[in-house]
Amino acid sequence: MGNDVYSKVFRGFFNDGLMKKVFFHIMLMAVITAIAVSCSSDKFHGFERTDNGVYYQVYHRGNGPDIIWKDSDWVTVNMDYRLRDTVLYSSKKNGAPLSFAMMPPMFKGDLYDGLKIMREGDSMTFAIVADSFFIKTAHMEKVPDFVKPGSPMYFDVKLLHHYREKQYENILEKRKEEARQKEIVLLDKYLKENSITTRPTTSGLYFIPLLKGKGRKPVKGEMCRVFLEVRQLDSTLLFSNFGKDPIDVEYGKSFDTKGFQQGLGMLHEGGKAMFIVPSPIGVGEKGREGVPPFTTLVYTVKLDKLRTVEEVRKERAEKKKRRDEERKKLKEAEKNKIALYVKQHHITQKPMETGLYFINLEEGNGLKPENGDTVWVDYTLYTLQGNIIDSSPENKPLKFVVGRGQVVSAWDEALPLMKKGEKVRLIVPSKMAYGGWGYKKIGPYTPLLFDVRLVKIRKGEK
Repeated sequence: MGNDVYSKVFRGFFNDGLMKKVFFHIMLMAVITAIAVSCSSDKFHGFERTDNGVYYQVYHRGNGPDIIWKDSDWVTVNMDYRLRDTVLYSSKKNGAPLSFAMMPPMFKGDLYDGLKIMREGDSMTFAIVADSFFIKTAHMEKVPDFVKPGSPMYFDVKLLHHYREKQYENILEKRKEEARQKEIVLLDKYLKENSITTRPTTSGLYFIPLLKGKGRKPVKGEMCRVFLEVRQLDSTLLFSNFGKDPIDVEYGKSFDTKGFQQGLGMLHEGGKAMFIVPSPIGVGEKGREGVPPFTTLVYTVKLDKLRTVEEVRKERAEKKKRRDEERKKLKEAEKNKIALYVKQHHITQKPMETGLYFINLEEGNGLKPENGDTVWVDYTLYTLQGNIIDSSPENKPLKFVVGRGQVVSAWDEALPLMKKGEKVRLIVPSKMAYGGWGYKKIGPYTPLLFDVRLVKIRKGEK
């Protein structure tokens, strides 16, 4: 067909107005396609992008009205934030929603920018570059070793409530007053149930003698060797060193709570007493780690001995000297312990340069992991005498990223040598495990045995 035929056909379309309509629809589809492409992001696959750089996915839209946000507003959210493989924080696992104040964004497209596109009831996920969070939001000097620079980080957020600043302040004050009144009721109940008729001091402290001391009371600057137990009114144990080493407390210096200091000053050497410490002279309206605000504490305290600061310093120096000597002996004996184990078990493999022994127990047939790969392993940890210290739960292998320092260094060295399905025994010198300080039941300079099976590998991002 010649060019003149094409010309006649196109002229016919234009003459009939049909070509204009076809052209209009083609252009409309092109514009729609361009908008769709511009709204999704190659940077974070499957995420939409706002004009101010927020990458987001919408899972649920709530019924709340649109919000005109202010930087002074407050929000209450359920929120997880995570890397691709690891949840770093979960408000649900912590047992309560998270409340915090809004603020100007710390970088373009951060969480605060993301929250400002939400309404109450919305559920969304926001994506950012992990570096931005750790350096700009968390104010860290560098990205943690377990995070690959440039990798994505995700925030799963459900906006439960939005408050203006004054509104939230009123809510907090109401909650404080409710908690304050609840503490009074619980304390009154505790006193009645335990038949305590002692009147409190002017500060609110209840001092109840349990054993009369024969010595004198402490004076400011004196060291008090004490045993103490701390509980909440519901008997929840927070601390106790009874049956353990005593604690030396300098009287007159801040230690624990004001109520404890007041009670300590009322004890005689050798005496024992109960201190009931309400929150105004205890944990206060903010609480402290592991103890909620407006919580009354119950102390049982024995003032074992009064000494001078110099006496305590001398004793501590002598203890440190003994510990250092003992650790030196353990360090010198470690090589002999490993050599004896190797000899008794007829082990012919030579150790690696680091001193790690890698002994194959069962062959594998899969790939070997590399640094940055995520692995799942089953393990059992033994002493050289064969006593089990720890193991992975049945059907729940331990998951970690190889080469990121998430496990003892012996594992980071051994895993890249293992194939999927392989089982090995590692004889691990303490420098590749828990070193000169030990950990929990593991003493200083303790060589260990690990039986490790590589169950699964997921390749990391390159």
